[in-house]
Amino acid sequence: MEAENNADLVSVDLPLPFVHGLLALTHLMDNRVTGALRSALEEHQRTPTALKPETSTRIASSKRASPVPHNTGLFAEILGQRVQGGTLPDLFARCVDLIHELDPSAIERLADKKTHARRYVARRSQDVHFRSPHLKTIEAKSGWWVSANVSEPQIATAMRLLARAANLAFGKDFVFPLTTPRYP
Repeated sequence: MEAENNADLVSVDLPLPFVHGLLALTHLMDNRVTGALRSALEEHQRTPTALKPETSTRIASSKRASPVPHNTGLFAEILGQRVQGGTLPDLFARCVDLIHELDPSAIERLADKKTHARRYVARRSQDVHFRSPHLKTIEAKSGWWVSANVSEPQIATAMRLLARAANLAFGKDFVFPLTTPRYP
């Protein structure tokens, strides 16, 4: 009977972030689909990959966010995909980009969240630091702006809120800080 079920399956190449997004919605799928997705993902993860830092984020000030020395472990993991950034703001921007690829409405939900002096993400640079618009911001590839003036605890809070906005379990589906390699 199992052989007959496998004959009904079709193999399709999909971008990895899309597969991770589908796996986050496994409660809506039947066991054959989730099993096929998980086995394909496990096969892909046998070879470790990491997103390489790029200089694609745009800083909206003459000062640059100071880069952290290499090999310091500025990583997060979202649905099994490792994300790396050169600075804490860059890492957060890359996480925003990945979640935006999977669920743009999650970033809209995060845009509604703010502290007493800043928004976690905004469509316009000047809307991030609404009390201190002179503070630096960076633009993510997705077009969202984030603060470049943040500490690690502030980024940790932002990451938790990003996970919550995307309906992901922080510490399981969304891991930050990623202190040890999660790949063999």
